[in-house]
Amino acid sequence: MAMTPLWRQAFDAMERPLAAASESWVRSKTFMDLAAVTIRLQRRLTADGQRMTEQWLHAWGMPARGDLFRLTNQVASLERQVRDLERELQLRNDRSPANQP
Repeated sequence: MAMTPLWRQAFDAMERPLAAASESWVRSKTFMDLAAVTIRLQRRLTADGQRMTEQWLHAWGMPARGDLFRLTNQVASLERQVRDLERELQLRNDRSPANQP
């Protein structure tokens, strides 16, 4: 039977107590509170950065992501309306007396 290498014994001797302590820390209320604050801060900084970028782009007369998103939605809405009108027109044409035998 092979003996465990010395480096592995040293690693295991340090890793086990550290793992137990870190698992305990991650499950603590303090860690959860800190994680929640960090996530809120990250979201706020991201939103602030996006807002500043949008203002900078607008100052240079360039569209920002939100502008493109709104335009894309408007185009999609117009496409739906055109399809609906085409369907309605096709139904009316199919029902017209000129198309009846």
